Formats: sequence, C-alpha cells, structure tokens
Amino acid sequence: MHIWTICQYFKPEPGAPSARLSGLAKQWVKQGHKVSVLTSVPNHPKGEIMEGFEKRKAFSTDEMDGYTVARHKFYITKNSGFIKKTLSHLSFAWHVYKEHKKAKHLEKPDIIMVSSPSFFCVLSAWRLSRIYNVPFVFEVRDLWPGIFRELGTIKNEALLSIIEKLELFLYKKSGAVVTVTKGFAKDIANRGIDPTKLYVITNGVSDDEWEMATKPKTDGSVSRLQSEYQINNMTKVLLYIGTHGQSQALGQIVDAARMMMNHSDVLFLFVGEGADKERLESLAKGMPNVQFLPSQDKEKVWDFYNMSYACFIPLKDIPGFKTFIPSKMFEVMASATPTVAMLEGEAADILNKSQSAIVCPPEKPEILAKELQKLIENPSKAEEMGQRGRHFVSQHYLHSTLAKKYIMIFEKVLESQNLD
Repeated sequence: MHIWTICQYFKPEPGAPSARLSGLAKQWVKQGHKVSVLTSVPNHPKGEIMEGFEKRKAFSTDEMDGYTVARHKFYITKNSGFIKKTLSHLSFAWHVYKEHKKAKHLEKPDIIMVSSPSFFCVLSAWRLSRIYNVPFVFEVRDLWPGIFRELGTIKNEALLSIIEKLELFLYKKSGAVVTVTKGFAKDIANRGIDPTKLYVITNGVSDDEWEMATKPKTDGSVSRLQSEYQINNMTKVLLYIGTHGQSQALGQIVDAARMMMNHSDVLFLFVGEGADKERLESLAKGMPNVQFLPSQDKEKVWDFYNMSYACFIPLKDIPGFKTFIPSKMFEVMASATPTVAMLEGEAADILNKSQSAIVCPPEKPEILAKELQKLIENPSKAEEMGQRGRHFVSQHYLHSTLAKKYIMIFEKVLESQNLD
C-alpha cells in the first residue's frame, strides 16, 4: 500500500515525533510498502531553518531510507509565545493542503496517516482524504486541546470548547484513532468516540538505534565528548536532554542539585533548548554542579546517554500527565543507562515493570535528592538497572514490532472502507 504520513516535525529535527515517524516509515518500506512523508523544512527546536535547507523552494522533495519526504515552507517562529506557535501550526496545515497538487507526483495514497501535534494539520489530512477518496488515521501523541486547559496555556473556555468540538469531529471522521498511551485512548472513549476504532501503539526505539545504542561506550565517542566539554571521566553525570519547557518542570532538578552541592563528583547536565531555559539558567546561577549545553544532533544524543550515570525523565505534577509516556525513556533504556523518572501513571508503570528506573513523585525535589544519593553510592545497582532496561526494550518496544501493528490497523481500516 502507499502510505502518506503528514507530520510537522520530522528528521533531521530532534525529538519524539521525528524519531517515531521516521522509524515507522523506514520499517514500513522494509515490510514492502510505499511511503511518502509530508512535512516541514526542518526548523525545530530553534525556530530557524536548518543549515542546508535555507534555499529550498516552497515545496521540495528528498529521498530518505527508501521513502519520499515532501517538505513545505511556511510561517516559522521560535519556540516561544503561544500565539506565534499557533500561527505556525496553522500555516503548516494550510501549506500542506494548498500544495497537495504539487504532491501528486508522489502518486495517489491508499491511506493517510496524520500525527498530532501539531493539531491543525489533521484538518488538512481530512480534506485530502476527501479529495483522494481514501481513509485517514488520526495519531494522537498529545491530547490537544485538553492539555492546554490543565497547563493553563489557554484560559478562554469558549475557545477551548470550539477546539474540542473540532477535535471530536476529526476523531469521528477518521478511519481509526491511534494513541501512544492507554490513558489517551480511555479519555477519548469517555468523550463518546467508538472504542472499536481506538488503538494504542506506544513510542519505542528503532531497530538500528537499538543495535548501536551502547557503542559510544566502546568506540571512543564518550571520551571525545568528555574532552569536548571538559568533563572529568570520573564525574557522575546526571543528564536531562530534551525540551526545556513548562511541561518538564525542570526546576525540580535544579532544586535537587542545590541540595547535593557537597557531591563534587556529580554534575547535573542540561542539554537542549526551550521556552523555560533562560529561567532555569538564572535559577542555577552560581551552582558549580550544574551545566547547560545547547541542543545536539540526534546522532550525538546517544553519546550523551552513554556518558551519563543516569538520565532524568521529568514531568510537571498535573493529573493529565499521568496518561503521558515520554518517548525518551525508551531511548535511555536502549542505551543501558539507568532512568530517574519524576512522574506518575502509565509511564511509571512501564518503568517499574522494566526494573531499570528509580521512580519519584513529580516536583518533590527533596525525595529526588535522597534517591539520587542512594543511586550514586551504588554503581553496581546502576549497572544492573541499565542492562535490564536494554533487554526490556528489545522485547517490547522496537519499531519493527510497532510498525507491523500499524499495518494491521491500516489493513483493517481499508477493509472496512471497501465493505462500506
């Protein structure tokens, strides 16, 4: 079958959407299918077009891992300011729809899969599904707009009501809804969507990445990284790598670091960008055990995992995040690095089952600091935790396994359409 995948965030951009969707596309091709990805010119997370893509036309195509990537230029803005980010999402959705005639050389799709966020491109998928007379599958990675209510990002209840009506309309029009957590599926079903069209396919790790995930420990990459940033090889690095935003509540890590300033052999390392980074740097000013680095290329992220004694997976303490499963935790497990998670709910259940993590309640820095001290004093336990996590991912969360589950959903949706 020919699968069109619509998503605003894609390789070479870092982050969960890029890793998930590029990994699935590669596996679908290996499993004998044709794939075309309709996405943006890479600009995330800085909100600047990446080097090598600046001179691209409004619509251009690349070949990658056996599939076609159709890239669209649109209104691009830095990752701060709700209004500008919303305008950027709307602009991408409009350009995907507007440029579909140029995409015709990609060949007519048999099915369209659209991944949200960004949410408004699901409207584009619905319209394109009508134009090409094919079904679309709505992938839900975040519950928009519900999460905005919990975070307080949108306080206008009338606006939230309008967006939620649009959300439910698109669920109903889709051939299937695929969520990344059971909690998301339950929430959607509770709002009146037919449970028989709901499926759960979690995030995971690509097969290739799992194979190479621990190589930086032995090929010299870790040593080079330590030299580059002048980190002593005896230092126990406690790493957070990813978006520095409101959802992660990274202040809890800075607070724990302040309680552990007497541990001269421990470094709290923050790697990445985001709207909250400037505030965090101010909060950690004068703390010798905290360091901030800019966002890194995806390939280099694995070097950071392998350099680290443990990696943080934090979330803000709000009820909605109990249904979230941060995709980064699968990468950390694949690298055989212990996880220190500050969260509750479904992600906590998975990590506890893996026996590869210390799970703390979110935004409780006193508890976090005590658990970190215990882990730092027991390196043999840390090593065992890391190895258990790597094995656990290989058994349950490789992209080859997840991609096969997705194809079964596509086939069921297409069969249902034919019966109709």
